[in-house]
Amino acid sequence: MDEKLLGKCGFYCDACPTYLKGGCRGCEEEHTPGDCFTRDCVKEKKLKFCGECKDFPCDTIMTKPHSTVLDKDWLAWKKYSESNR
Repeated sequence: MDEKLLGKCGFYCDACPTYLKGGCRGCEEEHTPGDCFTRDCVKEKKLKFCGECKDFPCDTIMTKPHSTVLDKDWLAWKKYSESNR
């Protein structure tokens, strides 16, 4: 796996149709500070991707539009299951 293709939200860019068609250069290349909340947050916390965060999934990625490509239902399940351990 090429870590440069691991999006900050945790999605692997090489599995994305837009990336594969040449419409995106991947999270690191395509985004700049201020245009992606998740990218900015992960870089600020010095993580590789969002799932490494102790607060994952945080309320922000669950409610803020376009903060992740991860499924909102899965995130809700993940948050629920983590809080019931």
